[in-house]
Formats: sequence, C-alpha cells, structure tokens
Amino acid sequence: MHSLERVRRAIHFQGPDHIPHFLTDGLPNDIVWLWPPRPRTGLSTDWYELAEEPAASGGSDRSTRRWRRFDEWGTRWERFGPSGNGEVAEPALADWSRLDEVLRLLTTPPPLEPLVEIRSQVAAAPDLYYLGVLQYPSLYEAAHGLRGLSPFLMDLYEHPTEVGRLLDRLAESQMMCIDLYADCGVHGVMWYDDWGMQERTFISPKLWERYFAPCYRLLWEHAHARGLDVWMHSCGYILPFLSRMVDCGLNVIQMDQQENMGLAALDRAVGGSLAFWCPVDIQHTMITGSEADIEEYVRRMVYHLGRHNGGLVSKVYPTPQDVAHTPEKIAAMCRAFRKWGVYPVAWTPEEDRAA
Repeated sequence: MHSLERVRRAIHFQGPDHIPHFLTDGLPNDIVWLWPPRPRTGLSTDWYELAEEPAASGGSDRSTRRWRRFDEWGTRWERFGPSGNGEVAEPALADWSRLDEVLRLLTTPPPLEPLVEIRSQVAAAPDLYYLGVLQYPSLYEAAHGLRGLSPFLMDLYEHPTEVGRLLDRLAESQMMCIDLYADCGVHGVMWYDDWGMQERTFISPKLWERYFAPCYRLLWEHAHARGLDVWMHSCGYILPFLSRMVDCGLNVIQMDQQENMGLAALDRAVGGSLAFWCPVDIQHTMITGSEADIEEYVRRMVYHLGRHNGGLVSKVYPTPQDVAHTPEKIAAMCRAFRKWGVYPVAWTPEEDRAA
C-alpha cells in the first residue's frame, strides 16, 4: 500500500495497513507538509532584536530581550528571546475605522511561484500525500490578530456587523487558496485556529455556531468539491466543538495536547467520524513521562483514536526545543508509533478488557 492510499484510508476509516507516519526517525513517512509563503503586502518584516533598554538588568541574556516583527497587515508582534510565535503588541485594526483598508489588504493573492514548484513536486512523487497549509490559514486567529484578542472577543457582542464583514473577507481569501492548491494537485488543505484554553473554549458553542460554523461549512464543502481533504490544527480544550467541526465537514483534527480532554473522551465524542493527527501529548507525558510511559501512551492513542478501521496519523512536534522534548523521548515516541500502529490493533487497555 503506497502512502497516498494509506493516508486516505486512515482518515476516511477504510482500513490502512498501518497508521500513516510523519516522524523524524529517518524511516519512510507518508505525508509531505507544505508551507508556501503567505501574501506579501510590503508591510511585513522578519523578526529583529530591539536595542537593549537602559533599565534592563542582566542585558547580556538574549533570551530575555525583546524581539519584534510586523505581519502582512501591519500588526506589530513582540516576543522575548529569538524564538517563538510572539504576541500581538499593536493590532493593525486597533479600531474599526480602518476596516475598509484592511479588507483591501486581505484580497492580496499569495505568491504564485512556490505553487509552480509544488505542482512539479507532486508530479515527481505522486504516491505521497501532499498536505498544504493555507496561505490565509485562520479565521479566528487572523481576526483576533488584527483586532487583539480581548477586543475581538468583545466585538462578537458589540460589533457583529464588522465581525461578519471581516470573517467573510477572510473566507473569500481562503477560498482562493483552496482553488490554487487544488490546481496544484495536492490532496489536503489545512487550517490553523486554536479554539481552546487549557480547560475551556475561548467562546461558547452558540457564538461559534453563529459566526464561524457558516464560514467553515462553506469553505470545507468547497474543498471537498475540489477533491481535497480538510485538516485543521486546534489546541486547547476543544471537546465541545469537535462534533460541530465534523458536521461542517472537517476530516482531520491536528492537536498536540490530548490529556486535558482525555483519549477516551475524544474517542467517545468523535471516534470513527473524525481522524486525529497527533504526537504524544506535548505538555504532560512527553515532559514528565519515562520512555516506557511514552510507549504506553502511544498504545492508548492507537486504541482510542486509531481502532476505527483507521483514524490516527502519527506526528512529531515540529519545534521540540521550545517544549523541552529530549531526543531520547522523541526517539521512544517514534519507535512506539512504528511498533504499535499496525492493523489490526493488537492491544486493548486493561479496563476495556475487563469490561
């Protein structure tokens, strides 16, 4: 079974030979993860280190110094140290008076040259599964990146018309990206929207259904019509949204933490209807667990998430240095995924055997 068939069978619950892999152990993988550049408006900068502030103490430590960048829409981002995503320091859409200007910027198409390279890449190795991250990857995150998180959450109550216009424009730009990817021959497209805090969602299911479900449904139906699978990254506690995402057309959820919801709870909620692309939980077992704990957790992942004639794709967190994952634990995770991710599933948790 070649990789393209394996991934499709896994995420559509049609019986792969083993779980598809996206690992860093040097053995064959099944997915090519594509990150073409985002639109260029002339406003964006790379990260740069700010001059040391006179009042700062211990200024020789680069990890405590501030870094800054501007994104494509003019939002200023800052972080401490030379790595990390940073946070919004000054949003481009600090008030709604700039909405029309920002909406015009949001029509900027992505660079086309990388898409020509992707088309050639797909043609050269057609047995792999190609997954492209949208050049406009977010609805919720893009909106609160433009407005600031707290102001945007208040906007959902106080400025519904403006929020609707902003989300509609973001969805139009995402529709453009879907078509560009489909024309390249890729097999799946991916969104990025972190919908959860540690123990709850950022907004209520009612607000999610009002503002975001219609956009997702429109976009994901269009992606399916173009022959593409739909993947989304979303971390945090998102259990209340998962079945709603399935109803809108989501095929695969990529989450890096599961223990805050529980593997069994995820299985009960959407097992067999939503596939999972996951590493071992990056906040708990990969930090505090032993190599034996990691193998045990992988066995539970395969059982709860991957036993539905498919349903699980393995993954390694892409920046392990940011989350204190040691090479030894990463290697243990890769070994466990290769060992236990074979069908038919060969292991059942003791509590399920007893039942």
